[in-house]
Amino acid sequence: MAVNLPTPVAADSGAAPPTQAPRDRADAAFLPTGIIEGTIRLNGPLPPPRPVPLDAEWARRQGCAEAARGVYANAFPITAPGPLPWAVVLVNVPREHNVRTPAPRNRVATWRDCSITPPVLLMSLNDRLTLHAETDQHHLVKVDGMGSTIAQMLNRNEDQEKPILRPGRYILHSVNYPNWMQSPLIVTPNVLYDQSNTEGRYRIVGVPAGEATVHAWYPNARDTQATVTVRAGEVTTQDFVLNPVPTQEIVPLQPPVAADAGPAIP
Repeated sequence: MAVNLPTPVAADSGAAPPTQAPRDRADAAFLPTGIIEGTIRLNGPLPPPRPVPLDAEWARRQGCAEAARGVYANAFPITAPGPLPWAVVLVNVPREHNVRTPAPRNRVATWRDCSITPPVLLMSLNDRLTLHAETDQHHLVKVDGMGSTIAQMLNRNEDQEKPILRPGRYILHSVNYPNWMQSPLIVTPNVLYDQSNTEGRYRIVGVPAGEATVHAWYPNARDTQATVTVRAGEVTTQDFVLNPVPTQEIVPLQPPVAADAGPAIP
């Protein structure tokens, strides 16, 4: 799912009139903006659950049997066609359009008894990644793909902030829990993104006026895209329907490995 990222427009090197404020000069490089919003739905038929290995030790561990059966056995966070939460939505604009960098977002991954929420997390290089615990279980958390980082104990009320320096694919997991307890982390240079909420809705602000391409995606679903025209100060609606890949093409969970980040997506 390749996305052409916006390239900043070079500022005018000429001297500004004495009455022009510095902020006016900076704002001149940016186009007026609008908003793109809509809903993401997952179409059926959905793949059947796949058994998750669960030995006696983990079957006894708090929350693991429920997570293996009710969370990680399913390819999607829903079990019937309908609104899809946590879908990834990115907006791609022409390279000549300068995109204003928004305030950093705090992107949170939450460790529970034997699961991680969300099932996939998207962030930009401009954002902060916070690891948070909603359990008293002793998780040794790690972001695989950052190189030889050390797993750290994550305690309730003691959040950890992880700097991500390069775009790519990473894996959030707990080294002292089963390999199937993991969430993909996608880091993109693109600041024009959102993830759908529990009702399948997304909203992306600050999109430069003009033509833009919107991409919607979820792991094990077909990427889909649409070209829209954004008007200054207006809301453009673009809904998407995602379709699962065939059951035989569903990618099973892979054991985390300590490695450099993969290619930037998108």
